[in-house]
Amino acid sequence: MHRLRPAILCFLGVVLLGFVGCSAGSPQAGLIRSVYVEGSVGAPPPDLAQYADVIHDTSVRVLVERGFVAAMEPASADAFLRASWLSRPAIAGTPQSRVTLRMTLVSRGGAVLSDLDIVTDTPAGFLSRERISDHIREKLGTIIRGPRSVP
Repeated sequence: MHRLRPAILCFLGVVLLGFVGCSAGSPQAGLIRSVYVEGSVGAPPPDLAQYADVIHDTSVRVLVERGFVAAMEPASADAFLRASWLSRPAIAGTPQSRVTLRMTLVSRGGAVLSDLDIVTDTPAGFLSRERISDHIREKLGTIIRGPRSVP
C-alpha cells in the first residue's frame, strides 16, 4: 500500500513528460528568422563603391551561418540589415579621407535592434576586399547569434 502512491506519481510523471513533446507552440510574433541585406548607402569615395558586393555577400554569409534565412525580397523579411558609409574629409597632412562603415539591424517595425561600426575612422586607401570581409565576419558575427525575438 505504501508503494502504490510513489508508483502512481512516477507513472503520472512519465505520462506528463510524454505530452511535453506534443505541445509545440506557434512561433512568437516578434521572432526574427529572415533578414534582408540592403545595399550600402552613403557617399563613399569612388574607389570604395566597388566594395558594395563584398559587403552584401559577406553579410549574407554571416547571417546564414548564424541560422537566419537571407530574404530575397524586402516583403518577406522580418528585419533589415543596412550598411552605410560615413566619410570625413582628409585632414591636413593626409592625402586620403577617413571612412566608417556602419551596419544597422532594423526590425520590420523600424526598431533598431543593433548598430555596429564595422570599419571605424580608417583611411580609405587602407581598405581592401579582404579587410572589409574580415571586419564584417569578425564584428557582425559577434552581435548576431541566430534567430531572436524583437523586444
